[in-house]
Amino acid sequence: MAINRYGTEARAYWRRRLPKRYAALPDPVAFFTALGEQVEAQVGDLWDQYVIADSAPAEETHEERVARLAQLKARAEHEVLDEMVRLEPEPEAGLDDEDDGLESDEEHEARLAHLEQHTEWVSTTTEGLLDGDLHLSDLDDQQLRHVLDYMTPSFLRLFSTSVDDLRARGRDL
Repeated sequence: MAINRYGTEARAYWRRRLPKRYAALPDPVAFFTALGEQVEAQVGDLWDQYVIADSAPAEETHEERVARLAQLKARAEHEVLDEMVRLEPEPEAGLDDEDDGLESDEEHEARLAHLEQHTEWVSTTTEGLLDGDLHLSDLDDQQLRHVLDYMTPSFLRLFSTSVDDLRARGRDL
């Protein structure tokens, strides 16, 4: 099994901020694959808790709902990553001000623009699915993963399916 995005982020962080711990790992690929899966599961559980506890404002538009759910997911990711991945850096990690890991203003603006375009695409696609203008079969696996990144797994119940059912039908989710 491949390392997911959380495992990839953890590996990059540990290489840079926890070099001794990273070097002591007997099988980094297996470790970060497992860690990434644990983070993903905990993010999903925490996100579900936030969604259940959150109340939708009256007259919320679909786009506002997608943005609200994305914020809840980002909050869950931040908390779980801080707890499980972004451990206190080792003193000898050699952190300096020149390479502080912060993005430039231009990189930040580009990332925000990309996020806005992506959120709009997810909103439009989800709306098309709900309206019946699109079908799950119209989306390739990557597109469906992007939609599911912003929707809770219960979203698929609206289409009488689940992630497990789609995987059983050969979808790579």
